[in-house]
Amino acid sequence: MPYHFGVKVLEGKRGLKLTREKYAVVSNKNSLVRFSRDIYADEAGKFYTDEWCENQLKDSLKNYDLNMEYFSLLDHSKFCEAIEAFLKRNKQFTEVYDLNLYEGKPGYYLLVLDEYSQVYVGTTNNIKKRIRKHWSHSIPFDRLLFPMGNVESSILSIDSFRSLDTTRIFAYETKQTFDSENKFINQFPTEFVSNRMAGGKITGGLPQAITMMKKRNLKR
Repeated sequence: MPYHFGVKVLEGKRGLKLTREKYAVVSNKNSLVRFSRDIYADEAGKFYTDEWCENQLKDSLKNYDLNMEYFSLLDHSKFCEAIEAFLKRNKQFTEVYDLNLYEGKPGYYLLVLDEYSQVYVGTTNNIKKRIRKHWSHSIPFDRLLFPMGNVESSILSIDSFRSLDTTRIFAYETKQTFDSENKFINQFPTEFVSNRMAGGKITGGLPQAITMMKKRNLKR
């Protein structure tokens, strides 16, 4: 069983690195609110039709391919420079080599995915637990596109990547969580940021979530 940043990681159904073959696992279960659309196989809206599942798979893989092409065009040296500039500006962030030291520790964290020139900024009350959840959690099939149907500008979720895609971690231990998350996100050039949402707590339900949503132009 492999270890990554001092903790055991499991291959599971999705593997230890993101692949196209294991990215979109078809499921007809609805994990969202019921929309007023003719895409459900039942009146309660708990299950999608086979036709919707087929279209969602096609669209999700197209979006995956667009994201991969987008990543391939990024300048990795500029990405590394952006991280260095961030760390110089925010000296409270230190590099993590052993996640066990952050068990139960609150604060902020950066997940660095060097292969894709992407960084994810997060905040939590338990840094170790939250990062491990990113590595083990699988995005529901109906949430692969954000929002639904958004093929050409949906950002790949950080939870679609797997544990070994994270190559570096930085953390800032503090009890003042969430307050500075958006500030930290905005210190990186947008092309290098994999956050799908602006930072901060969502207290206003779906209307607020929509205003916090981030997109990127994948047709460059």
